[in-house]
Amino acid sequence: MIPDASPPRWPAWSLLAGVGAAAALAVFSLVRYPANLHDPVAPASLIALGAMIALYLGFAGWALRRPRTGRALGTLVGLAAAAAWSVEIWAGGPAKLDRPVEQAVGGTFALLAVAVTVAAGVLAGVRIHDPGAALRAGLFTGLSSGVAVFCFAVVMTLTNLDVLGTRDDYRRQFATGGSHAADMATFLVGDILAAGVAHLVINLVLGLIGGGLGALAASWVSRPGTAATR
Repeated sequence: MIPDASPPRWPAWSLLAGVGAAAALAVFSLVRYPANLHDPVAPASLIALGAMIALYLGFAGWALRRPRTGRALGTLVGLAAAAAWSVEIWAGGPAKLDRPVEQAVGGTFALLAVAVTVAAGVLAGVRIHDPGAALRAGLFTGLSSGVAVFCFAVVMTLTNLDVLGTRDDYRRQFATGGSHAADMATFLVGDILAAGVAHLVINLVLGLIGGGLGALAASWVSRPGTAATR
């Protein structure tokens, strides 16, 4: 019998590349707009960013050392989820849509992103019938979507500062939100870095929720007698 091909390593390499890009973008943003380092919340924000980068790097290194099934599916689904999140971010930023359209588009794609992220682990559990594969698929969905959204959001902001600075909601936040930024560009960069860190956390948690549900589904599908009762 011909043995099955080993699980691919490209999901781990792609995650490693994405984390490197996210770290480089964060460093570039802080060097370009150093006033963000003087914000009173900067120490906590930097600790949170460093902790998430280290965590993501740890998962990438673990995946490189021990290739397993589920990660490729999770990575691909995670990129689809990241695309949905990116539409939501774009709609609430440089697209400058009318407020009702912005809310409709943003809300729709945010819900779609959440659903796609959670569904990855469940899909893996039902297809592969392996709780471990379901957990890995959910984990890598969260990891890949988190790092992709971080990179997109920071690049989008850095390349659209002039447009974003004309939005009334950002102007109000800058004027009345207690920001310590000296100018609008610094405020916008600091804001998107904080939002990017939040996505690193939220997307990972959503992926793990989906992975847990997928593991339960895999256990149920693989139970003796389950097939006979369906």
